[in-house]
Amino acid sequence: MKKFIVGAIITASILSSQVYGNEINVDGQKVDTNVEINNGKAMVSARDLLEAMNYAINWDSEAKTVNAKNNNSITLNNKGNLADAKPIYGLGDYFKANTFTGDVYLKNIANEGGVSIANVTFEKGCINDWHIHDHVQILMGTMGKGYAQMEGQEPQEIGVGDVVIIPAGTKHWHGATHDSQFTHISVSGPTIEGMGDYGTKWLEPVNKADYDKLK
Repeated sequence: MKKFIVGAIITASILSSQVYGNEINVDGQKVDTNVEINNGKAMVSARDLLEAMNYAINWDSEAKTVNAKNNNSITLNNKGNLADAKPIYGLGDYFKANTFTGDVYLKNIANEGGVSIANVTFEKGCINDWHIHDHVQILMGTMGKGYAQMEGQEPQEIGVGDVVIIPAGTKHWHGATHDSQFTHISVSGPTIEGMGDYGTKWLEPVNKADYDKLK
């Protein structure tokens, strides 16, 4: 077992790789990743490089390790940086908004016929404010652990494979647990007739003391 301590990115030059502009090739195979050029060095996701070399990747959010298995085994010890984890649709674009308590990544998957599908990844401890939608929202947990709460109900924990259906006009919030990053697929829409076509209406923040009781 080989062990390497890594951050969110590694220097591509330590592997058998070549960089062409903003593309990177490993053993002749193009890596589907964003390449950051920093002081003349190509910086890419460690996971993307391993996958390009035909490693099977398994993210353990509890142990904060990425297990890469091929002819050799490599364990990447994560120091807690969200960018080391990679949901099935990719992390998507980073954004920070005042309606979220921390960092979030968003990947839009589809938008057709008034229905939108998105992959959302929350940093551990990050949740959104109370809000309502003019449409039904379905949350499907795909990585880590999170919470969802509808007004008048107790918060429920969401794990991988769990599904939460939030009716249109229902006040609710959702996000990660204190100790785990969390990814869910969100299926939204179409707008319910008579709801006003407002999309999402943001309300007050979740009471921090109430959230902290969930530890």
